[in-house]
Amino acid sequence: MTQNRSLLTSNRSLMLAMLIGISILAGCQKKPDALSADNEVTAAERRRRTQPPTTTPTDSTTTTTPTTGGTTVTFTEIPFSNTDLINPGRGVEQWHNANEVNVPTEGVNTQRLDMYYRFSWVQFEGATQGSYNFSTFDNTINAAIAKKQKFSFGIMPLNPDGGGTSYAGGSSYYPQYLHNLMQSESVKDFMKNGVWVPNYNSQYYYARLLALHQAINAHLESGSYNGVRYKDVINYIDVRGYGSWGEWHHGSLVSNMNEFPAGTMPTSASLKKIIDAHLLGFPNYRLVAMIAGYDAGSTYIPLFYSPADVAYYLLTAKNNAGEIGLRRDQWGATDSYLSGLLENNTASYNGVALKSLIMSKWQKAPVVGEPPSWNDNNFAALESQVRLYHATSFGNGNYGVAVNSTISNNVRAASKAAGYRIKISTAEAPTSITRGTAFATKATWVNVGIAPTYEDWDIAYELQNSAGTAVWSGTSTMKLKLFLPSSSGTAITDNFTVPTTVAAGTYKLVVRVKDPKNYRPNMLLAINGKNTDNSYTIQGSVAVK
Repeated sequence: MTQNRSLLTSNRSLMLAMLIGISILAGCQKKPDALSADNEVTAAERRRRTQPPTTTPTDSTTTTTPTTGGTTVTFTEIPFSNTDLINPGRGVEQWHNANEVNVPTEGVNTQRLDMYYRFSWVQFEGATQGSYNFSTFDNTINAAIAKKQKFSFGIMPLNPDGGGTSYAGGSSYYPQYLHNLMQSESVKDFMKNGVWVPNYNSQYYYARLLALHQAINAHLESGSYNGVRYKDVINYIDVRGYGSWGEWHHGSLVSNMNEFPAGTMPTSASLKKIIDAHLLGFPNYRLVAMIAGYDAGSTYIPLFYSPADVAYYLLTAKNNAGEIGLRRDQWGATDSYLSGLLENNTASYNGVALKSLIMSKWQKAPVVGEPPSWNDNNFAALESQVRLYHATSFGNGNYGVAVNSTISNNVRAASKAAGYRIKISTAEAPTSITRGTAFATKATWVNVGIAPTYEDWDIAYELQNSAGTAVWSGTSTMKLKLFLPSSSGTAITDNFTVPTTVAAGTYKLVVRVKDPKNYRPNMLLAINGKNTDNSYTIQGSVAVK
């Protein structure tokens, strides 16, 4: 099964006749087609973008006199130029089995904290309806759990390169029983270049796609490995179900969507049903959408087809986990159609410019993806793109060539720029606490990264004895999920009470950012003073009476 596909592949020359004003030729050397948004900024602005602020932000709520009856500690930020912090849910992630560039340090193969993988439909369901087999999926997610990684995945219904299974003279990524059902309809699925292509308007296609997702969802809800529940390790799931490799285009299959047989051109209603098959099939998991789904005619590329109402639906629909995020599978590529899909998208719907929804998507949902399967100028544009779109992660593989030192440096720089970078600027706490009586702590939190974290985290204060064992813990009211980058801090005062069951004595008060499900490692803050247990000291000596 081919895994390293994106819109432009070795068949890129197929698109030449359709791309107005765009030169996309396979195997040729191209000069970087820099994103227009970067062309419009000055060199000084570009330099500024490469260095997040390192000064303590102004916090109008912080006073010089402690409000907690204690003393104030000021934390110094780790310079951005230092070695990158390896944190969950940001930076490069394992792409299938690949971790090609040493991040953060050359020569050290640091294990990633997140993993991404793609499957075909027929790896889940056999030739008979409902004949589900989760062995391949389980082997893959179990491998991620064994490494304490969170797991993300997508499911492909169509591969123009072939593979998967074979029936009726062609190869297919969807099961034979579904082919038979679609063949029983007046408008049927069809074969193109030896590959079976679904009729996306088929009532059976939507029903069985939804059933597949519901079966996988039930497996996630009930499955576990080594005591870890599958549902606790899912990071995000792709919205695929349409197009070549499920990427919402039909590259390497047709030159123009008008090659589809009569009645098989997908309607807006059918495409929305495909989206719904993900929203309803995976109601509690974070979803991300392929960027070709935002086209809405903006690029004039005839193998894209996603009308404006469908693009708007992708950009505004949500499930219990929130809005659908954005997945770009061409990070580092500079072909101009990509900016036409995103920041230069000219389409609108209901009076709303799609580009405004696209470029603000990171504030509510993650921006993720992978590099293309070819080398565009050693990925020189990778970091600027990560910053422009506020990406939180991208796959550490699929670079298309043997990785050289220039590619490695560009990948490390982009990984360091990606995602959140959270710190405490100042904190206050008393040096004396009376058991059974409320006391206050105060901390000013700042995100100096380019995106928030999209996961739940607990900020836990702990009293530790001389052996480093926590004898008491309390959880802050501060929530870091979707905590946006800002030049100013957010000061949070928390009130706690130490119970009388805690022995009187002298303790150390620390704070840590922890996964409430105890799967992720503690989040590392962008401040000096980290203890060996990944906590940070607020008061080195607290008398508990």
